Amino acid sequence: MLYEETLYSRWIIVLLISPLVAMATGLYLSVSHGEGVEIMAIAMGLTVAVVLEVMAIRIRIYEDRILITGYLGFMIRKTVRLGEIEWFAVRDGWTSCPAKIHFTLPGKACVYLKRRKGRDVSFSTNRPEEIKEVLTSLGVPL
Repeated sequence: MLYEETLYSRWIIVLLISPLVAMATGLYLSVSHGEGVEIMAIAMGLTVAVVLEVMAIRIRIYEDRILITGYLGFMIRKTVRLGEIEWFAVRDGWTSCPAKIHFTLPGKACVYLKRRKGRDVSFSTNRPEEIKEVLTSLGVPL
């Protein structure tokens, strides 16, 4: 792996904590009354997994591909082979990349990947210069 970044937003994490608190309260009440404990435990586990998945995005660049995933990588997952990329651009501001597939959380910049075939992909980043350096060194046109 040549590059790795995990991007998250404290505000989104704070926003996602409220469903967890509500689920934990419901699970506690179910346990105290002895009703629906199994269903509540399963629902709580699924909710925790979904919250963890969407609270951050991970960008990994390998010699042959870019892998963009959610925090756990089981639900949100996109692979872009370097050979598919016609060119890339690094733009200031995390909302300035208009790709059809955009992985976004608040960040300093975004990276736009123009693909030869298929939908273009973009993602937010806090380390745009490092991504630019890695992709350029791999021969991806700027």
